[in-house]
Amino acid sequence: MLRRDGKLFRRGLLPALVLTLLMAAVCALAAFSVLQSTREGRKPVNVAVVDNEGGLLSRFCINLVSSQSYIASLMDVTQTSEKKAVQGLNKGTYEAVIILPKGYTDNIMYGYEGTGQIILSEAAAASADIVRSVANFGERLLAAGQYGIFAGENLIEAHSLSGEFHNDFLDKNNSELLSVAVSVFDEGMELSLTPYFGSTLTTEAYYALAWFVLLASVCGLFFTALYTEDRRRSVLLRLYSLDVTPGGFLQGKLLYPFLYRLGLAIAFLAGISRLLPLSFSAASLLEAMLALIMMSVIFGCAAVILGGQSGWQGILLALSVAGLFFNGGLVPRSMLPQSLLTLGRFTPSGAAMSLLAPLFGGKTDPLSDLCGLLYAGILFLLALHTLRQLPVKGGEE
Repeated sequence: MLRRDGKLFRRGLLPALVLTLLMAAVCALAAFSVLQSTREGRKPVNVAVVDNEGGLLSRFCINLVSSQSYIASLMDVTQTSEKKAVQGLNKGTYEAVIILPKGYTDNIMYGYEGTGQIILSEAAAASADIVRSVANFGERLLAAGQYGIFAGENLIEAHSLSGEFHNDFLDKNNSELLSVAVSVFDEGMELSLTPYFGSTLTTEAYYALAWFVLLASVCGLFFTALYTEDRRRSVLLRLYSLDVTPGGFLQGKLLYPFLYRLGLAIAFLAGISRLLPLSFSAASLLEAMLALIMMSVIFGCAAVILGGQSGWQGILLALSVAGLFFNGGLVPRSMLPQSLLTLGRFTPSGAAMSLLAPLFGGKTDPLSDLCGLLYAGILFLLALHTLRQLPVKGGEE
């Protein structure tokens, strides 16, 4: 039976390779498109700054702050008049307006109380939170620097030090504070990449894995003859008369697509390793093999069960795409309700992604893995039952 299935497999290998390459190209483009749309959701906030002081020092301060990499990544700052800023806020051009009063630089330098104004757009609550957080952080950073200066001045006064020493202290410390302000976001903070929205993977790894699972799930369906050629009643009766059991009938239909998926996985990992870091270990490789076996059993048995119906490939393709959707491969996970994401965990696609995640530095989900293996076991038993009943019910002639 393995030899017969091997012939059917080789007969469909070339068309399957062509279809796989075409689908791989479509999956790569689609994954890139969804990834770009996810990244576009993090555009800098458009902020208008109104400088009522209008002096050289105030312009220098605004340009110094707005040019910092941390601020530039969060805000796109435009200096304009108060009238134009308010009009832009009403039209949606700006999501926030910062109004700096006259004399604010003197207030900062000499520690006087000063009040600016921040007008936040109600239509952009998330962006408004960013502006508010940055403003609060800047206020605390500025206050900390001022308190340090004031503490030094108190010590100078307590020890009756000279005015020359006092002026030298102010010059050195203001210069140091300015230097720290320029470099605090680049040197004082450490960049840390967090996993993508409830997963254990980076955004790029998550989308690469999600679309690969779709491709690996569907590619076995390109061997149509392997699943349908021997479902005819006359062929089944002849095979059973030669002591071929339902289990033996399934061997080649699961083995050869598994080997095909294995080759596809090796090619995928070799290519993606140039773009993303991979984590190869005995455990991650064994889990990846289990994922490929699971997909081969689920889709191979489902193909045998549904092979007598017209359009069975479309049914299994639709189920695979549904799994991709529920796991956030078509629509960003942040835009899906938690109930759908939970459902996605317990789909065959979710189980396959869980088992393959360690290769990309992620973690497996034991419940998802168990659910996927349960699907494979149930479908295997149903396929055996179907093969026993086909000759009795007539099968296809």
